[in-house]
Amino acid sequence: MRILLCTGLCFFFTIITFAQKQINGRIMDGVSYLPDVSVTNLTSGLGTTSDAEGRYQIKANPKEELRFTYLGMDTVSILVEDVTRILNVTMNANVEELEEVTVAAKKRKTYQEKILDYHKNKNLIKTYFGFLDKETANFSLRIADEDDFKNAPTINSVIWGKFAGVRAVCDPMSDELVVSMRAIQSINNEATAVFDVDGQIMTKVYCSWLWGNVKRMAFIPSVSALSKYGTIGVGGVVVINTISGTDLPRENNGEIYDQARLRNNIYRDNALDGKVVFNNAPQYLKDLNSASDKGEAIAIYKKAAVKYSASYHFVLESYRYFHDIWKDIGFADNILEEHARLFNNNPVALKSLAYVLESQQRYKKAHETYKKVYILRPDYAQSFIDMAKSYRNLGEAKSATTLFARHAYLQKEGLLPKDTLDLSRIMKRELYNIFTLDNGSMQIENRKKYKYNEEFSSRLVFEWNDSEAEFDLQFVNPNNQYFNWKHTLTEMPERIRSEKELGYSMADFLLDDEFPGTWKINATYHGNKQLTPTYLKVTMYQNYGSKLQTKEVKVFRLGVKGVNRQLFTFPVTSNIVQSK
Repeated sequence: MRILLCTGLCFFFTIITFAQKQINGRIMDGVSYLPDVSVTNLTSGLGTTSDAEGRYQIKANPKEELRFTYLGMDTVSILVEDVTRILNVTMNANVEELEEVTVAAKKRKTYQEKILDYHKNKNLIKTYFGFLDKETANFSLRIADEDDFKNAPTINSVIWGKFAGVRAVCDPMSDELVVSMRAIQSINNEATAVFDVDGQIMTKVYCSWLWGNVKRMAFIPSVSALSKYGTIGVGGVVVINTISGTDLPRENNGEIYDQARLRNNIYRDNALDGKVVFNNAPQYLKDLNSASDKGEAIAIYKKAAVKYSASYHFVLESYRYFHDIWKDIGFADNILEEHARLFNNNPVALKSLAYVLESQQRYKKAHETYKKVYILRPDYAQSFIDMAKSYRNLGEAKSATTLFARHAYLQKEGLLPKDTLDLSRIMKRELYNIFTLDNGSMQIENRKKYKYNEEFSSRLVFEWNDSEAEFDLQFVNPNNQYFNWKHTLTEMPERIRSEKELGYSMADFLLDDEFPGTWKINATYHGNKQLTPTYLKVTMYQNYGSKLQTKEVKVFRLGVKGVNRQLFTFPVTSNIVQSK
């Protein structure tokens, strides 16, 4: 044990010099790219500005802070990490209001507050990217509300009669609503519009779906406004808010909640299932899964490897495919060995690989992978946690407690920053669980101070490989009510900064016994400042803290942005409680 501790300390005190590296990216406001944004390295004092297309370059070391400032936008601050190469930044408008002669910053409204405004203001429409206001939009935005559709004989008659240049037809054979916009067609020929329905992008909607269920409908024919929708929006976008999708939650007496008491909404089964998500997967994955036999699958893999072999995501997904689908562990391992260079010095890639290996219960290989991350990141709290949990998987509880003791010692000596309340509680839960279930002959100094008297039947632990990842987790209880945990810079900037300073990327949620039944867990991915997916590991504990404790590990590839997708269901006898 003494050798283990010394080895770890040697890793920690090894002098690591980081060459200053170039950070590249583009800056936008959610609609268009921003020129002349001031980008400053607060540590070195270096500064630059973005060009006409929002591009910028600046040098920075890990742990240095980049600040992005632009008149009329909220300032964005981001800590650089060891793997940071690309930082694509989205800036939000800074709304200000005049109060006599004083300019006072107005707090950005929460989602709940915006929902309440929506029901009072007919100029608002809810889109995939948030709320748009007809009065303040810098492009043409035409809105029809519920009253326009109430007495109309057909859906298309409202559109034809109200908006010049917009044509709509309910196809009598297919029932499909087809909309075209003259302003867009002059540029994109006969391209037809796509639909943004209650925040989900669809290429088709049907008139029978909408009849009697339209709350608000808007038409966006502006080329500049459509840039955020990419190539699917070349024919214009029809934004549709349905009555069933925008209703306010109400009290038991039927009254709408007042603003101060707005609570969790009713879930309407609007998360995309796995089949729909897979339709948006990379083409190589769809090709592999279409193979009728292993020989055909190998041929597809080799052909795709010519194009994608520089991507660790391709390598990892190919490994998972041959391991999980065809059970050919030898061929799957050869894929990893042939592309080991893509993982060896990349802690983000290594973590995703370790997650997958752990989910497959290949604990020895996962342990070796976590060890590589620990060597690369000896000052990250997550490295200690991952190694400790990996030792437990191998049945080495004593080594696991040593990792936690080492972390506490380095903190005590001032060599690591102190944990936040959230991280400290997570680490205490892990350590207390070891003592509860593996309490044989283990000894640790001041063991009593680690006593942690929390007892819960179920626990969900979420970990992600990329610290830049932004996403929402949605928990739906058996009564079909949900709440969202929003891991975004907008919603929780202090927590995300703390995660980077301390070096952890995890959150846990404990369950008590108020709501028995099956929970649904969904996620909405917002990106990681690069055009790459993020890997999310979920450890699901049943009978947590008891001798009957069991766990299951699942790994999800988050790649499709901006849509709520189903992750898994979880049978429990409890109500979710967020760790704070």
